[in-house]
Amino acid sequence: MRRVLGTAAALGLLAVSATAAAPVARADGAQGGGTTLPPIPRVLEGKACTKPSAKKASEPPWQQAVLNPALAWDLTEGDGATVAVVDTGVDATGSPALAGRVTAGPDVVAGGSAGTDCVGHGTFVAGLIAAAKPADVGFAGVAPGTHILAVRATEHDGTTSADHLAAGIEAAVKGGAKVVDVPVALASGSAALTAAVKAAQAKDVLVIAPAYGEQQESGKAAPAAYPAQLPGVVAVASLAPPDGLPDQQVPPATAPDLAAPGQNVLSIGPRGAGHFTGSGADLASGFVAGTAALVRSYRPDLTAPQVLSRLERTAYHYQSAGAGPLVGWGTVDPGSAVTANLSTSVHAGDTGATEALQLPAPESGAAGHRAWIIAGASAALLALMALAAAVIPRGQRRGWRPGRLAAEGGGPSSGGAAGGPAGGAAGGTASGA
Repeated sequence: MRRVLGTAAALGLLAVSATAAAPVARADGAQGGGTTLPPIPRVLEGKACTKPSAKKASEPPWQQAVLNPALAWDLTEGDGATVAVVDTGVDATGSPALAGRVTAGPDVVAGGSAGTDCVGHGTFVAGLIAAAKPADVGFAGVAPGTHILAVRATEHDGTTSADHLAAGIEAAVKGGAKVVDVPVALASGSAALTAAVKAAQAKDVLVIAPAYGEQQESGKAAPAAYPAQLPGVVAVASLAPPDGLPDQQVPPATAPDLAAPGQNVLSIGPRGAGHFTGSGADLASGFVAGTAALVRSYRPDLTAPQVLSRLERTAYHYQSAGAGPLVGWGTVDPGSAVTANLSTSVHAGDTGATEALQLPAPESGAAGHRAWIIAGASAALLALMALAAAVIPRGQRRGWRPGRLAAEGGGPSSGGAAGGPAGGAAGGTASGA
């Protein structure tokens, strides 16, 4: 067992309490506590910019309970890492949660600076990555110490093209970012976009993008999405509240590498301290980018392929009754991605998953099934705690120490646990990790 058994009981209780406490967010933008937040747009319908939000959530958002990034914050909050957001720009001065941690890069479409954000989408994503820890509501970015490099690669209304994204990625790499989030899903790519991604990879930069765009009709697969379709780009799928099930019933044409909360997630917006809500795999990419920033901060010796390997092999997943086709390695786990002891080498580019998150079959009586699942998980955790209480003293008397199996090359060859981030997998293998 690669994770220290002595922590199993505490972490198991955290997993159960997090599942029970996660507020249910509805499609109308309502968060826990009854607060209805304005939606963040991808593209403006008119010429007017998105208005600031005058509302703030009254409870922590569900994404905070599912990911629990605070498990990594004793070691790192992402300080020293820079994540580029290639999108609609980032409000560098009007969003208190990002104050002092945004560099206004170029607007590669119209010229000038990307330090403003008329649409608000880029600021929302930047908040998912790096919003500061607040004193009131329990919302913060995955890596609240990380620096954001804003690059605008869209028109005034948020529309863009493959060539614009290519120029944005090039500007992000030139600006020194080692993680580049491109929260855009286009129907086609271009030679320039392919070249920009290859050049970024040659500079040891990890590029992340959504595996699909708008929600598809039930029973239909989402078409290929660019730049996520390109080799080496980390393709991200979206999960839905309250318990983090994938939001796609059919695997998308662009196979996801990782999943993260994406439906009805909460973040900040431009020109104020209020909160917005939004949905989509484009937003889920921000959580993966934030987790990559934590790893690049705490383990600066790792290459981009090694960082990706660590994210994949510490992802957690679960089996659901009647589960459908496989989709990726599982849900990104910030705590395990930073803390896991992965000792066995993996060749760069080895991304063949041995275990994976599964898409659920269409549900009937979903609420009742979820109640039974939670009850069963609680019973299993109690059994694990009893086992740990019996095994640990005996192991200590026999001279057992945490990490001994890993040092000797024992234990399982890949990570993955059913408990979520608080009890997520620390096992697995990653190159140099």
